[in-house]
Amino acid sequence: MTTSNEISGSAWLSGLVVQARDVHGGLHHHAAPQQLPTPHQLPRLTPHFVNRTEEIDTLDEARRTGSSLVVITGLVGVGKSALATRWLSSTTDAARPELYAELSGLAGPARPEDVLQPWLRAFGIDRPPAGLRELSALWRSVTAARPVSVLLDNVSDADQVPPLLPAGTSSMTVVTSRRLLWELAVDGAAALSLGPLDPRSSIALLARFTGEERIAAEPEAASLLADRCAQLPLPLVLAGARLKFRPGRSLGAAADALVHPRREDPVRMAISAGLTETYASLGAAAQYVYRSLALLPLVAVDADMVGAACRLERDDAERLLEVLADEQLLTPGTSYVGPGPLYRMAAAVHEHALGLAERHDEPDERQRLVGRLCEWMLAIATQAQRLLTPAQATLRSHLPAGADAPPVFSDSRGAMTWLEERESDLPAVLEAAVASGADELTWMLVDAFWPLFLRRHPYALWVQAHEVGVAAARRTANAAAVRQMLLSGAIGLSSAGRLKEALTWYGQARQEAQAEGDVRDEGQALLGIGSCHHEGGRPAQAEPYLTQAVALWTSCGYRRGVALATVLLGEISLTRGESSEALDRFAIAHSVLAGIGDSYDAARALALQGHTRVLLDDLEIGVTELQNALTVFAAANSTRWRARTLEMLGGAYRIRGSEHAARDCFRQAAELVEVIRPEEAERLRRLERDR
Repeated sequence: MTTSNEISGSAWLSGLVVQARDVHGGLHHHAAPQQLPTPHQLPRLTPHFVNRTEEIDTLDEARRTGSSLVVITGLVGVGKSALATRWLSSTTDAARPELYAELSGLAGPARPEDVLQPWLRAFGIDRPPAGLRELSALWRSVTAARPVSVLLDNVSDADQVPPLLPAGTSSMTVVTSRRLLWELAVDGAAALSLGPLDPRSSIALLARFTGEERIAAEPEAASLLADRCAQLPLPLVLAGARLKFRPGRSLGAAADALVHPRREDPVRMAISAGLTETYASLGAAAQYVYRSLALLPLVAVDADMVGAACRLERDDAERLLEVLADEQLLTPGTSYVGPGPLYRMAAAVHEHALGLAERHDEPDERQRLVGRLCEWMLAIATQAQRLLTPAQATLRSHLPAGADAPPVFSDSRGAMTWLEERESDLPAVLEAAVASGADELTWMLVDAFWPLFLRRHPYALWVQAHEVGVAAARRTANAAAVRQMLLSGAIGLSSAGRLKEALTWYGQARQEAQAEGDVRDEGQALLGIGSCHHEGGRPAQAEPYLTQAVALWTSCGYRRGVALATVLLGEISLTRGESSEALDRFAIAHSVLAGIGDSYDAARALALQGHTRVLLDDLEIGVTELQNALTVFAAANSTRWRARTLEMLGGAYRIRGSEHAARDCFRQAAELVEVIRPEEAERLRRLERDR
């Protein structure tokens, strides 16, 4: 029998072909093993990357000091992944494997075993084990002698990380998360908190899309747009991309759209989506505090404020603030009063929290929350005022119901620092109090901040607050409160150089006092009128008012008032060249004020007394008295009188021939009044340059 073994026709064969008549036994084929490429899984580098040089330096330093694990935390859209990818890519050569895993997803946090299996397959292990313990052990074996770079992106929980860490000390792992992940410090993690871009970098990022010409044409709108994107790279990139494909759209229109956004606006959605996801992961108490913070009219908060407003124990408030900070919803800063930090909420976060509060919390509860905060601030400010200027606290024998709280400072310095930290909050707090109809609380708050006005001289705030306070006091029909607001507000107007307006306020206070038969307040108004005329260079007009004030106060036994008027009469004596008479008046006033415990006003009299002694050639005693007064003003953190005393002391040093000390005094005085009285600062600098 004839057999044939052939392939005919137009057949096409590919792959392994065996052509044979008979095959006896097994047929074996041994293919060469497939060579897998080195894994390079890091995301593509974004072309839109600006600045971050300080952060890259921090990461470099962590590597140099031996860290093999770095945690980058920050808000959604702040650029954590972009920074991590760029830094890892820049420090990795082509032969070094790069592994990547996204650890948060729509289905929830990724399991470490679901990450390790594809990683091990990328290294040629076809059938990795199923259990996490075996997978993690195999991963450590694979990486024990082979350095790798790993990016674990959007980690939800610290427990996800340890099983994924490579074994070799030369490897580098970067973790990104919206949470603080402090637990990873146990694994030797270095931490980098990534904040928003600075304004210049934000505008530079926008210019990548719009071009420099459009930025230059609308510089203010560009800054506004950057602000409304919260200086975050992701919203900035989205806003810039939209502008690039809409060359006719102005930057101003783009910024305005973010004030009244449509639901589908991608920029706003990019900011809010991550915040909403983070909010949903919080417990109910933390959610409530988060919403509440957006309602409080404060720049920064601490545990005492939050505890008072949210009706929480201080320890609970402190813990919940730490939770929100861990989730990157708050930024902690230093408090110079209390034991804990102050926390700030970024503008974009504040807007998100406010929207949630308006949806979830009843209007009455929102108003009560703000009311509790205002009452707490009044209680603490009253404590500060009673420590610093007890003579002013004459009207508040009791506080409104609820306005009670344990102290948050232990001494006068702490009290003054607390007032200074709350200075920027006062206008919004007063506005909130007025809006809630709490007029009695409103004028009391203004009055309680008297030490801040007296010693720090924030003139615009001083006048603004007292305008609100006068109106609130009038609405309560509290005549004594109206006079208090008029008198202390007039002092602010006079100190700011607005003498005509100050005279009007003093005149109203005098009329109110005469109508009520209040001798003390009438004397205070007369003192103020005399002071305004003295400040205006009219000593002859000032003296009769001061003399009337002395007579009224002597009749009712108000020694402090008599002493204060005597100080001003002494200054008038100085302007007339009657130094001996001035010295007597200052000495009498100093003795009275020191005797009744008014150390601040006693120091005013002492400073003028020392200056007068210098003029009378009693140089050494005069310098000593000036130095003693300066010590009091420095401890009280008094801007104006500290500067004035430094000027008088500088003149004394110049007479004594201590030119270096004199110039130093003039320089310090100029620095103190630079903000509140720039023309006075320039005069002091001219004194410094003399000789």
